[in-house]
Parts: sequence; C-alpha cells; structure tokens
Amino acid sequence: MTRSDFFETLHYGLRSLPDDERDSIIKDLDEHIAVSLENGISEADAIDLLGNPNDIIEQYVQGTVAVPEREQQPSSQKTVFQSEPTQVTIEAKTRETRIQADFSI
Repeated sequence: MTRSDFFETLHYGLRSLPDDERDSIIKDLDEHIAVSLENGISEADAIDLLGNPNDIIEQYVQGTVAVPEREQQPSSQKTVFQSEPTQVTIEAKTRETRIQADFSI
C-alpha cells in the first residue's frame, strides 16, 4: 500500500470524527512514517509497522485510542533512538501522555 492510499483510506474512514481530530490523527501517523524514513526504514515497511488502516480507523472511531487535544497539550516531544542494531524505539511524549513503540528492523 502506498502512503497516498494509506492516508486516503484513513481520511475516508475517519470522516465521522470532527475535522480537527481527524487531521490530528493523520498528521501524527504521517510523522511516524517520516521518522521511520529518517531512520532508514522504507516507506512500505513504515506503513506496515503502523498496521492495517482499517484497524486503525476502527480503534479511533470506537474510541479505544486516546487522542490528546492539542489545545490542552501544546508542547510535545518526540524522540527516536537506536537501542540495538536491529531494534528501533519511537517515543512520543506530551505533558500527560507517553507512548513508546519498539520495532525490529
């Protein structure tokens, strides 16, 4: 799946959410792909690491994923570091939330 196809599917599937929430989700996922690309992961693999867009849509629409409101958490910090030769850790922090994802490459 191409990056364009991935985001087209997400945009359509998240259409029931408020525009600002949908745009925030898409922006965050696009940033994850950009970070992966910066760390030498191919676009296709970066998209695969995020998972099936339909599963992502289901989680957000059902409310099983907490989406921080940007107005309440204006500053955030994202850190990417190589923890092992084949292990990449992506960490995203806001004032109240910390998310860490470990990927084997």
